[in-house]
Amino acid sequence: MSIITINYNDSVGLMKTMESVQLQSYRDFEHVIIDGDSNDNSLEVIKSFNYDNLNYISEPDSGIYNAMNKGIAKAKGKFLLFLNSGDILENNNVISNVIPYLSKDYSVLAGDIIFNEDEGMRLREHPEQLYFSYLVGNAISHPSTFIKNSLFNTYGNYNENLKIVSDWAFFLKVLGLNNETYFRLPLTISIFDTKGVSSREENFSEVYKERHLVLESYFPRIFNNENDTYVFNKFISKNKRFKYLKVIDSSPFFRKLATLQLGISARLIRFFSSKE
Repeated sequence: MSIITINYNDSVGLMKTMESVQLQSYRDFEHVIIDGDSNDNSLEVIKSFNYDNLNYISEPDSGIYNAMNKGIAKAKGKFLLFLNSGDILENNNVISNVIPYLSKDYSVLAGDIIFNEDEGMRLREHPEQLYFSYLVGNAISHPSTFIKNSLFNTYGNYNENLKIVSDWAFFLKVLGLNNETYFRLPLTISIFDTKGVSSREENFSEVYKERHLVLESYFPRIFNNENDTYVFNKFISKNKRFKYLKVIDSSPFFRKLATLQLGISARLIRFFSSKE
């Protein structure tokens, strides 16, 4: 397993992250740090630690996802956890508790995460099962998610043309469009530093814009222009059938019942169509 940390001019946050990694009771993993040629004392912080399997580079990069892709290229572990500068593991036994789950045949394993906000600590739990509507409207928290390294060979690395939502786009592609396996870890993995780029209110409009670019790319027949986007948004907010489907989708029992009813209806349609 590999923990990847990217950092740029955040020596204080980097110190917290590295301390939480160093204190882990389970030690058979590597820690890859990608520093973007920081001009504070980040490099000195890195060199002050000497725990096993610590690897780092410090060189200029072109942004968050370029740095994360560099980490992917260096990582040797079967699973990757992106714990960026300022994020910390929730307790000293996180990795020890996760290891048994990594032997199971899942591509993405997401645990819970705590958001360290000005108002206090807020726990975010991922769902037991992922549905396409959830992946479109929500983000899987990468600081609490273990990703099979081979997925990046299969589906490509993070899109560096996106500045904020490339991890969201990756999960949408891998889990939503290609049906890779998912497991919700019954564990709290990390405490997230909410001072990051995607959490800043001034960047919310850019997040929205980049998400629409991704949707336009993945679903060109739906999102051909701004008017199509408006029509689609209006449709999902007003269409009764879609709203009913969302309610049904939230209940495993009624979802199965609706699937059974749709299957019966489809067979009846095929039967009567063959008689015409």
